Amino acid sequence: MVQEKWFTYRARDFSKLQYAYYKKNEENTTAIIMIHGITAELEHHRKMCDALKIDADVFLPILRGYDRLNKRGDLSHFGQYDEDLLDFIHNVRKQGYDRIVLAGHSMGCANILRLIEHQPQAADYYLFLSPFFHPSLPVYRDEATNQFKPETDVDYTVYTKKTLLLMTLYKFKIPYFSYKTVAEIPDEFDAKGKLALSFRLLSSRFLETLPDRLFENLHGKVKTCVGSNDEVVDAEELARWYDQKFHESVEIIQNTDHNHILHDEEMHQSLAQWLSS
Repeated sequence: MVQEKWFTYRARDFSKLQYAYYKKNEENTTAIIMIHGITAELEHHRKMCDALKIDADVFLPILRGYDRLNKRGDLSHFGQYDEDLLDFIHNVRKQGYDRIVLAGHSMGCANILRLIEHQPQAADYYLFLSPFFHPSLPVYRDEATNQFKPETDVDYTVYTKKTLLLMTLYKFKIPYFSYKTVAEIPDEFDAKGKLALSFRLLSSRFLETLPDRLFENLHGKVKTCVGSNDEVVDAEELARWYDQKFHESVEIIQNTDHNHILHDEEMHQSLAQWLSS
């Protein structure tokens, strides 16, 4: 089992932000930076590190608003995640890694699209797992933003109508209510309750629109996987949309779902083959 350690890094606003670190061996020159989804899914990420078939160390930054050291459930300004993640990538590069794989799970993939739009060379490779790129895309199941049944292993509530209202106000340059709660998730750092997430936090994870040429200069550096049993993403619809939008392919991993893909053996075999080619 890969050992888990917790550290902090200093962001540009001098805040300390937490991250989990999983070191496979002493000589790794590849780092995988995982950006978590609407929930951090710590247990699934631990299993992912054990399932890796490549020599790489894994870094899991706990996004601002989720962590225990700063104001919870909100950001100080729109777009703050972009700054935090660029600072974190810089922090990892300073540790001497030759190759950075920036990987997103679910909504974490949307964070990465924002970085690619502004700094496509921020990482050497980009991996998208169970991608939730934008809530408006026609690739998600009807119940994807509602409370799921317990057996689905996807547990959160998004207040869609409230989100749409606040988005309208924001587009009219009325951001005064951006601190309002638009989602509730299980609090993975406090077993007693749920964590309320603000409109400002969630909207800072998405691009407003997705450019067609987002991956134009990243040929061979982008890999996207989704499970055939994904409870949130319709795998076939995603594959069709992705091909039409970006002229990129989606690999559908059989018999796995939204979270279990993180430690699925077939996915890890495919990942190892991609990074060794």
